[in-house]
Amino acid sequence: MNNNFSLRQLCPEDGPAYAALLAASPDTGSVGTAVHFEIDPYQALLALHADTVGVVAETPDFAGLVGSGLIRFRQIQWEGQVLPSALLNTLVVHPDFRRRGLASLLAKWREDYARSRFGEHGVIWAIIQRNNTGSERTAQKWANQFLEHRLTIFPMKMRSTPPTPSREFVVRPIQPDDLVTVVEQLNQFYRNYNLYPPETEQSLLAWLNETPFDSVFRHYRVVTDNAGRLLAGLALAETFRLRTTVITHMPTVLRFLNLLLHVVPSSGLLREVAVSRVWYDPGQDLAARYLFETMRWEWRERATSLLLYSDVRSPLLKIYGLRPWTGNTIESIALRAPTPCSEEKLFYYA
Repeated sequence: MNNNFSLRQLCPEDGPAYAALLAASPDTGSVGTAVHFEIDPYQALLALHADTVGVVAETPDFAGLVGSGLIRFRQIQWEGQVLPSALLNTLVVHPDFRRRGLASLLAKWREDYARSRFGEHGVIWAIIQRNNTGSERTAQKWANQFLEHRLTIFPMKMRSTPPTPSREFVVRPIQPDDLVTVVEQLNQFYRNYNLYPPETEQSLLAWLNETPFDSVFRHYRVVTDNAGRLLAGLALAETFRLRTTVITHMPTVLRFLNLLLHVVPSSGLLREVAVSRVWYDPGQDLAARYLFETMRWEWRERATSLLLYSDVRSPLLKIYGLRPWTGNTIESIALRAPTPCSEEKLFYYA
């Protein structure tokens, strides 16, 4: 075989070949994962993030795709400004074509494409799972900052019993009259976070209404006091209708913990609901926790877990009830930005 790789933009017809590439190339970090698409893979990618662009690699020596990478574009907060950004994610190289420089070619294509969109006045970034040395080496070629162990991602299994009923709090779906308050609260809660995409009423409503199905697959829930005052809120996306995740490998410690906690089913198959856009009023930790625990109960028959993302220093970890024994992956952030980030700022990811 040779290294005669050709790169081009991902197109709708690539869906089956893209799925086959991911199936043959599970993640090589400390927790190995593989993806199974429930609908057309290309449509699933756009349903997850409508602002996604992909690159794929081919070679005459192979009938399918030998590599791919995605870019997610959006406006984000960065050091007190709102800047364009490109999240470089899901870089995949087929196992038979690794260590031939293909990852670097894919990374360079994505960097060049991002720069063609917004020049140097924007943030290019990626998250890298702990112990994924290949991705770390690739990122070092374009990043000017590498922040170790800054994000945590973990599935929280559903409850087997309902939370204790509350006389103080009422959980309900968002109503049109709530939009102004929810958007204000979201932007206030994340005002000091880097990488947070500021919301408007229009952007939140459009995101909730986007769907590749005949029904909605994104939802927003709030919790109020008995007087109807909004105290906290969170969004849920039924990602299990787009794709499911298979755990292919776990470190020994996590395997042992899973025998006790049963976060990952024995089949290794996760049907996830992704949680994002979480906020709560100052001093309303209990209300936010009640909302979160109610979601763990209400979604128990449709999904295996809520998928959570957080800065490792975020107060949200208290709401989620993360414990030292909770199975999670720790991610580092590689980035190239016009100005370096402040150490005290938290990071948003969803």
